[in-house]
Amino acid sequence: MPNPRPNRPALRHHPLLVHMSLLVVAMIWGANFVSMKYLVVQIGAPHLLLLRVILASSVFGLILLIRHRAIPRFTPDVWRLLALVGFFGIAMNQLAVIYGIGYLSAALASLIATSTPIFTTIISRIFLGDRLTSRKAAGIALSFAGFLIVLLFGSGSTQFSVNNAIGVLIIICAPFSWAISTVISKPLMVAHDPKIITALTSVVGAAFVLPLFFFQPGLFAEMAAFDARSWLAAFTTSILAVVVAYTLWYQGLRRLEPTQVAVYIYLVPFFGVLFSWLLLGETITLFLLLGGATILAGVIVTNSSRPPAIAAEPLSSPPAGAGIEPPTVAYPQPSIEKGRD
Repeated sequence: MPNPRPNRPALRHHPLLVHMSLLVVAMIWGANFVSMKYLVVQIGAPHLLLLRVILASSVFGLILLIRHRAIPRFTPDVWRLLALVGFFGIAMNQLAVIYGIGYLSAALASLIATSTPIFTTIISRIFLGDRLTSRKAAGIALSFAGFLIVLLFGSGSTQFSVNNAIGVLIIICAPFSWAISTVISKPLMVAHDPKIITALTSVVGAAFVLPLFFFQPGLFAEMAAFDARSWLAAFTTSILAVVVAYTLWYQGLRRLEPTQVAVYIYLVPFFGVLFSWLLLGETITLFLLLGGATILAGVIVTNSSRPPAIAAEPLSSPPAGAGIEPPTVAYPQPSIEKGRD
């Protein structure tokens, strides 16, 4: 007797729902910059750094406890790699984003954070000997032209702003450090479950930041005084931007082609600028849009030269600053099977 209910993919695996979830990820990562800007004014950069790391690493630590059987028995060499990834990808990346955003608008910070693939290309060329094509070189040059525009005029004034320049130079260290962690983590992401590696590096990276707690006391007292808006910002910048967004991102990688997923990274600065204007009342200047569009164009040109048939890994990133900041780097992922829950 024929089955009256033919096999169909689970509703949560429907392509439309997967695309909608990736759109939500881009919105979360865009809102993350607004949340960080709001909180850095409320509690300062050191306490915001501790808050993000403590909340996100606590959730990842709980996940690792629940899934402890899935954690491989790593060699000392692998643990050293994890420590390096945690140092550059979590500690240094978050330090640069949070301190840099204190000098810049959230909109400008979100635009600069999209530049991670540019730095990854440069570092891969220097340390891995990856080929630097003319298209990649053009993309790098275009992005640095955009950096020059926002460095000189991103504050909205036609005159050079020292604070703006300091902020840009600090926050550029975020995609640079994230790019270093991406290159270092390449063999780990290929050989192991990326979600386990992400959780481990988040916990290991927290170990580099937590000593700050003894030199910057008072975080819990400030958190006790949070109103609903502050708690929403804290929840967005730690749990949503790191844990939830990464989960949805990896689900998208399993169900869609890498090029389809990568497109959503380019929406992050759009939502960053939009939410900065709507929620913080920031002024969106012509120079900011011009510089940001030039940086983004350079990233797109650089990424368009990558070969097909490979899986993309998010940087936050996730964007630098997402925890793991938003831009993508493409790596083979033989261990991830499409259709696996």
